[in-house]
Amino acid sequence: MKAVETKNASTAESLLNAAGERAKSYLDVGVNAWDVTSRKARHIGRRTDHYVHDSPWLAIGAAAGVGIVLGFLFRGRRES
Repeated sequence: MKAVETKNASTAESLLNAAGERAKSYLDVGVNAWDVTSRKARHIGRRTDHYVHDSPWLAIGAAAGVGIVLGFLFRGRRES
């Protein structure tokens, strides 16, 4: 009986180790994806900041245009 318990314990331990290694690899992939995404977002933010500083009126016009389009899309139908 002791041999069966030892075998089950070693099997459970090996499964636990395998699950831990898999979780660590998923965590590494997630951390790498986060790093890449945050770098890209910072780059896009800097480019947008430079663009708005170089062409403020164009940026204001584009924002107003987007606001008008969204206003028409999300307005509710009013019944008279």
